[in-house]
Amino acid sequence: MLSHRLTNKPSRSVKPVPEQMRAVQLDRYDPDLDVAIESLSVVSKPVPWPGRGQVLIKIEAAPCNPSDLLFLQGLYGVTKTLPSMPGWEGAGTVVKAGEGLLGRMLLDRRVACAAQADVDGTWAEYFVTEARLCVPLNKQVSFEQGAMLIINPLTALALFEECVKGRHRAAVHTAGASQLGRMLARLAVRRQYPMIHIVRREEQVAQLKALGAEVVLNCEHENFYAILHHQAERLGATIALDAVAGPMTGRVLKAMPAGSKAVVYGVLSNLACGEIHPYDLIFQDKRIEGFWLTPWLLRKGMISTMRLASRAQGLIAGGVFDSKVRARLSFDEIRSGLRDYHRRMSEGKVLIYPAVK
Repeated sequence: MLSHRLTNKPSRSVKPVPEQMRAVQLDRYDPDLDVAIESLSVVSKPVPWPGRGQVLIKIEAAPCNPSDLLFLQGLYGVTKTLPSMPGWEGAGTVVKAGEGLLGRMLLDRRVACAAQADVDGTWAEYFVTEARLCVPLNKQVSFEQGAMLIINPLTALALFEECVKGRHRAAVHTAGASQLGRMLARLAVRRQYPMIHIVRREEQVAQLKALGAEVVLNCEHENFYAILHHQAERLGATIALDAVAGPMTGRVLKAMPAGSKAVVYGVLSNLACGEIHPYDLIFQDKRIEGFWLTPWLLRKGMISTMRLASRAQGLIAGGVFDSKVRARLSFDEIRSGLRDYHRRMSEGKVLIYPAVK
């Protein structure tokens, strides 16, 4: 965790920066999400200073994503030394830069930003990260939209690329009503790519069809798996994008044609992938694999990632990637707001605004 021990390092600044800031702090992990949320507190602490290759960002807005909730529970792929500030992404203005050309180029720029592994996150008034983890925002993209630029839009583009480049004629998505699911639906309609969208409630069927999606299935329907099998065979859907996990993974894979694969990128059920029959793996040549955006982007490289981010901003500005915001929280509303978000995630994002008292 960065502290004022770095104040003797050279840095460049364009705006006055206070010595202290407010931040949301996680004191302990707990698998029980309600207990983990209760351990959050609002603290005053020194503003961190950027080292070489780093920048200091005045945060304007930061979202809570499902990955943030997993982090609070200690169930995400990365844990941090506690106490620590949560938050994997956000948006703001670069107000200081450490040594390095890229950081200096970002000074006074509006950026979307991502957090590093074992340092404080974006749920704070100020935040330090690597300059290479920042994306300059286009004029058409607001701080609010920019705060949600990295995780959902880039994951949607990455998963869609997996479908197309893998030469899958069609795809299945198991969290159709999620914010990312709606992005995939709009992208599929825009590209005229067949996709089977799975939701949990009948009103969500209507919502996705209003976006132009043709095949939307309610998994609570008594004939759901028979209908899914028919549609997957008809369309040639050989890839499932699974954000739910649990028994859904094996059941969906079983309903798909031989040679299909399930790509698990989320764990909304908080359960291990189940009901995967060895028969399907051995004799039907079906596979299951995981997807995590961070290593996928690292494999793509910085130039390709910037191009992808630029494309995402174009889709945001054009209304294709439109993230619905259900609530905007101050730090003092964080605990009640996150509990409500957990209960109603499909209804929209929750954004945290550090400047709001």
